[in-house]
Amino acid sequence: MDSRLQQLQTLVKESSSLHIKSTLLDYSGIVEYYAEDLVISVKAGTSIAQIKKQLKKNNQVLSFYTDNDNISIGAAYAQGAQDLSDCVLGVKIIDGTGAYLNFGGQVIKNVAGYDVARLLVGSKGKLALIMQISFKIMPATYVNQLTPPVKCKNNSVLHQQIEKKLKQVFDPRGIFN
Repeated sequence: MDSRLQQLQTLVKESSSLHIKSTLLDYSGIVEYYAEDLVISVKAGTSIAQIKKQLKKNNQVLSFYTDNDNISIGAAYAQGAQDLSDCVLGVKIIDGTGAYLNFGGQVIKNVAGYDVARLLVGSKGKLALIMQISFKIMPATYVNQLTPPVKCKNNSVLHQQIEKKLKQVFDPRGIFN
């Protein structure tokens, strides 16, 4: 485990309240890229532009819409969208207790139970500190033009109850706000 990861774990363990912002992370880079398997794993602070630059070398693209290549992949993940959620294979997080957890992986498979890697998409930094994300990617020839997904706000009672339960599981101390 690298030292930045350990620093962030310590920060979470010692905090009583934490607002996640890009300067906090300072954790970027491509961890693994398997062009032949159409999979890339990146640290959350990696800019979308950097990811696209790497993928372009093999005529590949992200298979979800982005309108701002200057933001980090972690920010895009936190803001969430259905099409991004569909591409997530795995995620590594630091939860509200400071534990480093790994959900999913780097292969497309059926998931028994909750698919936490996709469940956290759109959590806006309120449940955990996202450290690394693995995505399926596509050959550029198969992706013509991506359009913005239709977003709808869900404020139903059921949605609020689910968010509350997730908060209890991933952030039992309530430090992420």
